[in-house]
Amino acid sequence: MNCTIITIGDELLIGQVIDTNSAFIAQRLNEVGISVHRRIAISDDLNEIQNSILEAWKMSPIIITTGGLGPTKDDITKKAIAELFGVGFKRDEQTFQHVKAFFESRNVPFLPINEAQADVPENAHVFFNTRGTAPGMWFENDGKILISLPGVPYEMEHLILTYVIDKLQKQFKVPPLYYAYIQTSGLGESFLAKKIEHVESQLGENISLAYLPSPMAVNLRLSGNMKQKEEIDVFAYQIREALKEYIYGDSKIPIEEIVLQKLKERNKTITLVESCTGGFISNLITNISGSSAVYKGGWNAYTNDFKIQELGVQPEILTKHSAVSEACAKDILENALTKTKASYGIAVVGYLEKYENQKPHAYIAYGDLASIKLKKIDLFYPRIKSKEAIARVALISLYKEFLN
Repeated sequence: MNCTIITIGDELLIGQVIDTNSAFIAQRLNEVGISVHRRIAISDDLNEIQNSILEAWKMSPIIITTGGLGPTKDDITKKAIAELFGVGFKRDEQTFQHVKAFFESRNVPFLPINEAQADVPENAHVFFNTRGTAPGMWFENDGKILISLPGVPYEMEHLILTYVIDKLQKQFKVPPLYYAYIQTSGLGESFLAKKIEHVESQLGENISLAYLPSPMAVNLRLSGNMKQKEEIDVFAYQIREALKEYIYGDSKIPIEEIVLQKLKERNKTITLVESCTGGFISNLITNISGSSAVYKGGWNAYTNDFKIQELGVQPEILTKHSAVSEACAKDILENALTKTKASYGIAVVGYLEKYENQKPHAYIAYGDLASIKLKKIDLFYPRIKSKEAIARVALISLYKEFLN
């Protein structure tokens, strides 16, 4: 069973908006055993929308579109679909009342252009959108499915998770897939492949191994159908044995969530001092609901003066060793742990780009007051990716040595 995803909007084609919708949809479909045959982006053009749908139906029994359902003149997806099926429009009363209440609650005039948000093609099954004004729609034609969703990501995601996946599973009785995950750090993709080639060469039919690299980490994913669960688990065990020293997890949960979960389980807290990462680690942590239970706070200590004034770094440490040194990282972490009385902490200093004769690198201090560990990493990425790499290594190191 496969699907084609069509994202609609001129803003996507000119790069004004990055398409995250198709990635989200593809991931959710893959989880339930529906593969994505093709992903395309097209303009807000009626003929282009219609032709793309007809062409996609030649290869896929399922099409999901996003975008073009707003109230303005360039939003023509509903019109294109209605013409394609040769139908008129009907008013969805639930959506109408929802949109009306939306504008009235904000003391904003309820214009005819807004009323039209509740008008859908006559053959549409409506998915009520509680997060916006444009409903989702499901169409059936000769055993094929067309699903039209709003382009606003959080609206689309809600409709996918609330309605679409469940209805597709019931409609097509798709057999569930089974996955085994291995999360690694410290070894590049090609070196990992070399270490496990004896396992990969023995994978059974319809069992696949995917390498999912990111800065300073590579996640592995074994997948197959649920009937192959035992076979997949055997291969996963063999891979874990071969990569023992590089593994930090066996799920697809991001490391920041793993760390927070472990801290909560142990009733422990954490503090962060970030120089070169500029708050990147703190952002990862505080993006997680409930992080206040374990994150006491920290410092974005970017300049030397700030390090001295706010964290009590000894000026001679900066003079003798520089701000980018193990000594500085260790000192600011000790001071942060003492000030906050947090159970654990992370401090990072570094150069994200070449500085004088120094190549990009960072020093990470992590642990508790009784045992602060230090690690140096060389950086090979663009500036923002380097921040991600430092954050990932710091969190993985703390987890593996203190929380695992």
